[in-house]
Amino acid sequence: MPISKKNQLVGLDIGSHSIKLVEIDDSKKGMILKNFGTIGLPKDAIVEGTIKEIEIVASSIRNLFKMLNVKNKNVATSISGFSVIPKKISISKRDESELESSIQEEAEQYIPFDISDVNLDYEILTREEEELALETEEGETA
Repeated sequence: MPISKKNQLVGLDIGSHSIKLVEIDDSKKGMILKNFGTIGLPKDAIVEGTIKEIEIVASSIRNLFKMLNVKNKNVATSISGFSVIPKKISISKRDESELESSIQEEAEQYIPFDISDVNLDYEILTREEEELALETEEGETA
């Protein structure tokens, strides 16, 4: 019996010199590394964290999925670098439209650019996720 795709995840790390992929299966026995691979990138495809050759990077990602025969589209990746400003804020519970405007107002305090030139995104954390994030922050500063 095939395992549900919701219990499988592909992690994708796009680095300056290579792209790494892991496929993880969260089974009753625990997390299992199902697949792993890496593919190199040409020297100037990514420069100082900026993708300069979008088609080359996209093609490399497709080739890596194909080489490893990965069909799962449930992918997690992250964005890092000097142009990303992560910030955890606490605000009272409110409806969606009020939430968006509150987050925009809050973000304007921390972003040193014109807010109209910024891609702003947010995620609402559950209590458990918030506690985990706090534990992680405390562990990093210790």
